[in-house]
Amino acid sequence: MTDPEEHARLREALGSYVLGHLEQDEAGAVRAHLDGCAECREDVAEIAGLRGPLDRLDADAFERPAVPPPDLGAAIRAQVAAERTAREQRTDDELARARAARRRRGALRVAVAAAVLVAVAGAGVGLGRGTAPETEVAATPTIPWEPVSLRHAGGEDVQVEDAGLVPHTWGVELRITATGFAAGEVYRASFEAEDGTMLPAGEFVGVGEKEMHCNLQSSLLRDDAVRVVVTDAEGRTVLWSRL
Repeated sequence: MTDPEEHARLREALGSYVLGHLEQDEAGAVRAHLDGCAECREDVAEIAGLRGPLDRLDADAFERPAVPPPDLGAAIRAQVAAERTAREQRTDDELARARAARRRRGALRVAVAAAVLVAVAGAGVGLGRGTAPETEVAATPTIPWEPVSLRHAGGEDVQVEDAGLVPHTWGVELRITATGFAAGEVYRASFEAEDGTMLPAGEFVGVGEKEMHCNLQSSLLRDDAVRVVVTDAEGRTVLWSRL
């Protein structure tokens, strides 16, 4: 039996054996191997079918470097240029079609806008002439105002120019316009209920001889208030009035 290395070497020589390119001694070694190797005999049978085409090959041609045709470079450049020109032409055609489509859409929008404008203008004229209601001037709401005569309790040179009550659904509001409240002093307003309870209405700081406007609010309803009082920081009554 042939050892594996020898088998591999002889198998590589089968092609040359079939073509008759081996020396006599080497060819004899291959024949001796074929007598005992069915696998190599099958390979020889396949290679033998290719002997005709192989005989027609020029073995020297495989040793010469391949030389490209002299006009190959020019042909490649021409093909690339032709493809670039075709691509640019397609792009120009697509741009032209897109511009034309935009112009058509623009013309359509202008036509539609003009038609809508005419329709709206016509409708506006008709409405203005036939159906537009006359404008009504809303009346200025009247604030319920109850004048109050605030009395001095002494000690303060307060001059009340105007005072009154404004009833609300949530309580009552005292509005005062006056001068003479001591600058920087804190004053508090309160409403007295029928049961004698005093409910606060807020506080303010005097500004001396400058005129001041105060809006003082209490949660006591107007119908439940019987007296209003303005006191200083010490709790002394400055102004008051029965309601």
